[in-house]
Amino acid sequence: MSRKKVIFILTPIFLLLVLAMPGYCSEKPSCAVLLFHPDMSSSNVYESQMLSKKYALLLDRLDMFDVIDFNEVAEILKGKNVLDLEKTCTDLGCALKIGNKLNTDFVLYGIIGNVGSLFSLDTTLVNVAGGNETQHAVYDFEGTQKEFDDNAPGGNIKSLFGINEIPAGKEFPTADTVIEITEAEKAVVVEVEAPAVQPKKLHFGPRIGLGASNDGLEIGGGFEVQFKKVSFQFLLNPDGFASGISFYLHPEGSSPFVSIVGSYYDISHHDEIGRIYGLLLGYRLALDKYVKKDVAKHINMRIGVGAGYVNWDQTKPHKNNNTEQDSDEEIIPLFEFTLGYMF
Repeated sequence: MSRKKVIFILTPIFLLLVLAMPGYCSEKPSCAVLLFHPDMSSSNVYESQMLSKKYALLLDRLDMFDVIDFNEVAEILKGKNVLDLEKTCTDLGCALKIGNKLNTDFVLYGIIGNVGSLFSLDTTLVNVAGGNETQHAVYDFEGTQKEFDDNAPGGNIKSLFGINEIPAGKEFPTADTVIEITEAEKAVVVEVEAPAVQPKKLHFGPRIGLGASNDGLEIGGGFEVQFKKVSFQFLLNPDGFASGISFYLHPEGSSPFVSIVGSYYDISHHDEIGRIYGLLLGYRLALDKYVKKDVAKHINMRIGVGAGYVNWDQTKPHKNNNTEQDSDEEIIPLFEFTLGYMF
């Protein structure tokens, strides 16, 4: 075969994938603890602030998540100019809206209730990529307000994650601690009656790829259409085209993927045509975790590596042999490095 290349089933540096993947695999998932929603007839902003802060500190001690507390949530949303989004939630749809804006893996929202000496803290853990509630726990308590404030966060966490003890750590606010409440934070505690919102199922957009071969680098372009976790890609350039069907572990954001790929090429200056069929494993990296711009949530990078079967034929005889035309079948490595903008 005069040149062993893969059109757009591409790419550059296998070493990049090898070095990058361990970091993704070892990274702790992120979890945003939203400001707990108070039952307006029984609780107040101060209690909500204190319980939410204490809950986030205790959750951080478990070392299960990179925890983002409600103050950080407000700052991130402010930085993204999302001023009309509620910072406290009572349902899945509201939590998914905030989680998608924050690009976190999980969101935890809670509701504080009180009738007389009976208190409760109701929390729900939401998987943002999956679009579903994964865990739910209610901590009920009878006693004084101070006793509830001291015991509710830890008791609820133990019930939510099925643990007996929470590791010791730095001190957290108590009922006697003065917590400053900004005007912006006072404004976010309102009754939320937002309807449940389902994650977007259909995504589409342009995609470009950088291809590497022993003849150098080539660039091609095309499009990708994704429905839920399955997508179809089509890329082409003057020498041929490539297509693939991919399955993403997570329908949105960063995600591992597996692809079945195929391509056809007709290289006139090499008098060669060929067909390639293969399998790729890779990772789609969403750029909004690294670029603090709203547009970055639409941009992703795919890096993949695999192997394929190629069947190629020479269309003209060799110059020094007027009767012989080469053909071959072989297994070759496949690489992909593409950038996409998904709507």
